[in-house]
Amino acid sequence: MMKTLYVQIVLTFLGAILVSLIITFLISGRIHMYQVGDRLETRMEEVGKDIIELYKETPEMDETLYFDSMSSVSFDLLLMKEQSDIPLYGKSLDPWGLQDDELQKVIAGGVYRGHDLPPRKVVGLPFQKGEESYALFLRPNFKFFFQDFEKLMLILFSTILVIGSVIFLISTRWIISPIKEMTQSTKELAQGNFNVFIKNKRKDELGNLTKSFNQMTRGLGELDEMRHQFVTNVSHEIQTPLTSIQGFAKALKDGVVKDARQQKEYLSIIEQESKRLSDLSQNLLKLARLDTDQDPIQPVPYQLDEQLRRVITFLEPQWTAKENDIQLDVKPLEIEGDKDQLEQVWINLLTNAIRYNPFGGVIKVTAKASIDHVVIAIRDQGEGIPEEEQHRIFDRFYKVDPSRSKENGGNGLGLSIAQKITQLHGGKIEVESDVGVGTTFYVTLPLNAR
Repeated sequence: MMKTLYVQIVLTFLGAILVSLIITFLISGRIHMYQVGDRLETRMEEVGKDIIELYKETPEMDETLYFDSMSSVSFDLLLMKEQSDIPLYGKSLDPWGLQDDELQKVIAGGVYRGHDLPPRKVVGLPFQKGEESYALFLRPNFKFFFQDFEKLMLILFSTILVIGSVIFLISTRWIISPIKEMTQSTKELAQGNFNVFIKNKRKDELGNLTKSFNQMTRGLGELDEMRHQFVTNVSHEIQTPLTSIQGFAKALKDGVVKDARQQKEYLSIIEQESKRLSDLSQNLLKLARLDTDQDPIQPVPYQLDEQLRRVITFLEPQWTAKENDIQLDVKPLEIEGDKDQLEQVWINLLTNAIRYNPFGGVIKVTAKASIDHVVIAIRDQGEGIPEEEQHRIFDRFYKVDPSRSKENGGNGLGLSIAQKITQLHGGKIEVESDVGVGTTFYVTLPLNAR
């Protein structure tokens, strides 16, 4: 059983070469015989005429001796006389395969040209000697030439087969080596080792395959690292409020806290931590649905300006508590998108702006439309995001300042959700921030999400 690709390729190659050589051998042999046959027939007629002329000019010559000497020049000869079934020269008619009517035709003055290929080709020539009619038949007697030719071709093709096979076996090992390495690396991947890498200097299809494989392993490694980090972050985000809830609940249960005011404060903390857990679970569920396309967008035409005003009004308790001023600069604008999903984007971005905006600060919301898209900008006056951290702010659970995020109730998922929804609409979300000045998020959306 052919279990390896290497064996399959080698056997397929050898089989193809062997069949090709056999067919080539047969075809080339036939072509050679046809080409030789045409020239041989002409040569046989010329030789036959010379033999006849010399025979006619020397009537006193012994026929047997003469034709013996002539037949030694690579031709078998057969001499027939009219009204005779016995050859004047030649052992027998049987090996020649001539019919009686063919003999009589030549004796009567016709020329016989057999259709067989060398070395069985026969030519018959008529001639007169005295008052009698004769027929001289010639047949090549150099079968050894064709046998040697066949042997030469066989040796030649065998040599080609052997040398070609050796070269192919060596080259195939070089060709197959990346696949063998890839097979071993795949086994290691299956065992959880993502630090595999195949050296690659090739520029062909296997080189591209190897390059893609290396990219895949690198991506899987990053994905595995993200998975571990995700599990760690989720565990941390869940464990922290749970620890607080358990601690304060136990204190209340054991009667450690007697003061009513302090009891109320403990209950308030438990409520806040419970809300953190609820928000976290909702955000995780939202991301999971977005990632698996279980919550696809359902575009409908609606007024974006009205939606932004409604979101600002919905968040009024939060920004008024910090005495923030929200300035909205949006003209009447209709877009086509998933109304509920995009509302979540504005809630997340505005909540983020309010959370990090200073007390008494200003938040500006603007929208500028072009022919086919609109850019919504949300600018705050917060502390800003360091440049080296800006590329990571859309990572899940990433927090620029974990201590402040915990204080403000953030769990590091809001921006990830906003980015995912924006991408599902065929848009993009970008950030521009200066430390100590503020941060601006730009959301670019097509006017028609379909």
